[in-house]
Formats: sequence, structure tokens, C-alpha cells
Amino acid sequence: MGDADLLLLRHWSLGAQVCTLALLAGFFMVLSHVQRLAEVRLWAVAWGANAVAVAAFFAVTLLGDSTLLWRPLIGLFAAGKTAFAALLLAGARYHAQPGMGIAVPVRPVALLLLGWGAVVGLLVPALEHGRLAQALVVATLVGIAAVTVLHRPRTPRSRWLGAAMAVEAVLFLHYVPLLAPSLWGAPVLDPGHFFLSALLETGAEALVALASLVALQGTVLASLHHLNQELEESQARLRHLIDVDPLTGLANRRALRPALQLARQTGAAIIVLDVDDFKAINDTHGHLVGDECLKRVAAIMRACFRTQDGLFRWGGDEFLLVCPGMDLDAAWSRTAQLTRTLRNGDQFLPALRLSAGIVALAPGGEPDAALREADTLMLATKVSRRGH
Repeated sequence: MGDADLLLLRHWSLGAQVCTLALLAGFFMVLSHVQRLAEVRLWAVAWGANAVAVAAFFAVTLLGDSTLLWRPLIGLFAAGKTAFAALLLAGARYHAQPGMGIAVPVRPVALLLLGWGAVVGLLVPALEHGRLAQALVVATLVGIAAVTVLHRPRTPRSRWLGAAMAVEAVLFLHYVPLLAPSLWGAPVLDPGHFFLSALLETGAEALVALASLVALQGTVLASLHHLNQELEESQARLRHLIDVDPLTGLANRRALRPALQLARQTGAAIIVLDVDDFKAINDTHGHLVGDECLKRVAAIMRACFRTQDGLFRWGGDEFLLVCPGMDLDAAWSRTAQLTRTLRNGDQFLPALRLSAGIVALAPGGEPDAALREADTLMLATKVSRRGH
């Protein structure tokens, strides 16, 4: 392959690279309107800056160093390529664990890029020197981005982005020893693939773009998972509000049916309790004291019964307990302990007396029948006490 053919191939590959980068910039620009994420906006600008940089480099190779536009084009190449690497780094910080990323302030970085482009455009004596400077800058910035993401990736898919950026960094880093001889006037070292550099860069940059989409998918999935967890927690809180009596913190009637069906499998003791003369307490001491009395009943019920026992406020001053696997003797013993404690009262609340009805729900028995029987026994106890 002659020099003319190599030059033509180089021009063709640079043109293809410019078109590819322009397509990537357009794609990420559209994506930024669909996925309103900060890193997508940064990457859209990054790919646009890269397209401008490569287009400027392409123009330099076409026009040569005799044109008056040579130095402005070299400066534009340097500024655009550096902006590409810096914005890749800025976007990558969103795919590392919090605290790992590096914030990139827009205005200072823009001024720095303009200054860098001006310095390179004014001072570099040859195109190879500009390429060498840019190879170092891109390798450093993209390498930092790769290490940042790979060290502590935000999601498992973020590792793809870190790996692709590492490939990009290595590609630009390998240009350094090849271009370095130009500093002392020696020819650039060419292992035989230099004419394919534009195609290699296009492949590496396409890999970075694909890895960016994979990382974005990981971010979106993580966000959806987080939203799903919040929804489940909200549903649990809502269920708690629906199923729990706000005054006593005990379960209410709505939660009773599932507890009865579960207790039906093993059998249970069903206990119905009623606070005697509760209306008189409200009339004498006020409803605030009455509410505190109900809270005290609930608190002592929790202390006297097991954690697996279902404790319910059945309505008003009535309470219901569903105690799976508990026999009648144990149920009466625990209920007696409860009534003794309440009968003593405390420093601020009056003594309370409970009427109780306790029945055994046999395994496979009918819960509604057991409830009616326990309620009837409780009412009978209350009536008998009124006669004494």
C-alpha cells in the first residue's frame, strides 16, 4: 500500500470517525430529553465536543500546516478533546459510590479549556506535539474516570463503563511513547497501525458509548428498585394505619379475620374482655383519663401474654385475644394476672375491673362460633357482677 493510499485511508477513517461521533452526540442529545439525568446531558456535550475536535484535526490533515487556520484548528482540537475527557469524567462520577466522584465546575473548566486550547494552538511547533499533549491529557482524565468507577461502582453494571473507559485510556496512553520522539525532532514511531488510529479510536469510543448505556440501565434499574422499596414501605405503613387501632396500638377488627383463620389450623384460646363501668370512668374522670385507661389495658395485655398472641381492640372498651396453641388453664391464668394488675390501679389512673369470657377453639373449629360463645360468657360475667 503506497503513501497516497495510506493518506486516503487515513482521511476516510477520520471522516468516518467524525460522522460516528456526530451520531453519538445526536443520540445522547435525544436521550437527554428522554432520560433527564445529569450524566446524560454531560455525555451529550462530551460527544459533541469530541466530534468538533476530530473534525478540526481532520481539517488540519486536509489543509496542512501552511494555512492560516492551522493554529486555531489545533487549539480547537486540543480544547474539544480535553472537554470530551473532562465531561466523561464528570459524567462517570454519577456511576461511582457517593463521595468517589469529582465535581467539575462548569465556568472554571470552560475557561481552563479555552486557555489550554489557546496555549496549544499558539505554542506547539508541529501537529505531533499537539497530539502528544492531548494523548497525555485524555489518558489521564479518562484513566481517573475508569479508576473512580471500577474502584467503587454504584451498580454492578457500572463496571462496564469503568472497563470501557480503561480501554480508552490505554489506547491514548500507548500513543505517548510513539509520539514522544517528535519532541527532539526524530520521526514518530509507527509500529504499522498508526494509519488505523482513527478507526481504533472510533471502536474504543463506541465501546464507551455502549458501556454508558449499560451503566445508565443499571442506574435506572437501581432507581426503580429504590422506588419500589419506598412504595412497599408506604404500603406497609398504610396497612399498619388501617389494621392498627391508633389509640392503643393494638390490632383492630380488620386484622382479626386473618388471625382467626391462622389460629384455626392449630387451635387457640379465644378471650373476650370488657372494662366494667367504663362509662362511669369517663363521666367521673373525663375522656382523656378514659383513653389512658384503655392504653394501660393494652400495655398490660402485652406484658401478660405472649408475642405470638393476637391482641385486638374489638371496639369501645372491649378487647379480644387470639392465643394459638394455648389451653384454657393457661388462658385463665394469664387473664387472672392481667385483672389483678389492673385492679391495683396506679398513681394517676383509677383501678379497673375486667369481665372475661374464654373458650377453646378446636383445630379446624368454627372461629365465629367461638367468638360468639366467648362474648356470651363475658356478658354473663358482667351481668352477674352487677347483681352483687
